[in-house]
Amino acid sequence: MTPTSPKILIASLGTRGDVQPYVALAKELVARGADVVLTTGEGFDDMIAAAGATSRQVPINIQKLLQDKEIQEALFTLKGKFRAARQNFDLQKRIVDCFWNIGLQERPDLILFNLKATVMTLVGRRLNVPALPTALQPVSVPTGEFPLALFGLPNLGRTLNLMSYRAGRTLMKVGLAPLFKSIRHEASPELSQPGSHLDGYMPKDGAIPSLQAYSRAIVPPPDDWPAEAWTCGYWFTEPDAGYKPPEPLARFLTDGPSPLYLGFGSMPSKDPAGLTAAVLAALRLTGQRAILASGWGGLTTGELPDDMSERVFLLEKAPHSWLFPKCSAIVHHGGAGTTHEAVRWGKPSLICPVFGDQPFWGQQIHKIGAGPAPIRQKKITPELLAAALKSLKQSDYRAGAERAASIMGTEPGASGTADRLMSLVSKQTVG
Repeated sequence: MTPTSPKILIASLGTRGDVQPYVALAKELVARGADVVLTTGEGFDDMIAAAGATSRQVPINIQKLLQDKEIQEALFTLKGKFRAARQNFDLQKRIVDCFWNIGLQERPDLILFNLKATVMTLVGRRLNVPALPTALQPVSVPTGEFPLALFGLPNLGRTLNLMSYRAGRTLMKVGLAPLFKSIRHEASPELSQPGSHLDGYMPKDGAIPSLQAYSRAIVPPPDDWPAEAWTCGYWFTEPDAGYKPPEPLARFLTDGPSPLYLGFGSMPSKDPAGLTAAVLAALRLTGQRAILASGWGGLTTGELPDDMSERVFLLEKAPHSWLFPKCSAIVHHGGAGTTHEAVRWGKPSLICPVFGDQPFWGQQIHKIGAGPAPIRQKKITPELLAAALKSLKQSDYRAGAERAASIMGTEPGASGTADRLMSLVSKQTVG
């Protein structure tokens, strides 16, 4: 780095799918001469270092948290969500404190943050530097075309769709207000400024760009979006040309027709053994070959029944960008990253959502003709899943996925976004 390298601070929190796209963007920014600091939870240091960026940890390990029984209960019941929020309140305050202190210590020229790190708006105000909101799903810019993607709602019509964004913002403000108390004495001028900390900050009251990091092939930009909503396309990690798969996996892939991929990523299951049994029963009904990825506990990793050992491969992990091109179709939970990775390679998807934005992605994949209607994970039965797996063979779904992939290939992605951000930070520094 040279003394004139702009410093860019990226703040994101969540599972691998919430962090990896920001690492991809960081790598592109570093390649253009930026000094990039990425602050997130534990477990991502190696990935961040490989991108040439600096890691600043906040005190949370999402993988361990999701394996906690009470947190898992929170995913499935309203009562559990309230209990988990109360029990983890002190942890959330520490994270806010940590983000605040890291921002002031690093003194960046530009800040990018997701909705789990909105305290960075206050850092931007304190330092008088741009702090831009980013989103891997449509949650930050209201529209009448579809509801807020976090609630799993159907299309409610223009008026109610817009109201869903207002409701979401109100809930976030109410939830975040007590977390900011710990820094209120330090950030009181910033907290009292007009405007929402959810919206970011631009010096001199300029329009605040918001980075929409998902594909227009899956979510076409609404007509009522403002000009400052940047449609970036997804920030993909490029395939690792040097990756060598375990020999058993390589052999399975070459021993027969392209298999299905079934995996639920970071989503734990309320009944992993029952879910795995239902998946295997569905595969018996269809006769298809499949790779079952255990993820963070959604599927069990015990021995396969004798009648399935030749047709099913149990996988702990492998890069999606390497594996998905070798599969016939992708069955997954509907995280933004997995959804985009499947479409990237022109593969039809069946989404089995659990919560949050996952039902939205399932609806969108079906809407663009890249897969059947989603099946909620809790509603999976062998017969229902088998019917959906058979439908993935339809040429119309493959054509829909390939059509979306061709659009996706023309989008700015991490590279084009990095170019635009470097131009913005250059103008701000000169100004």
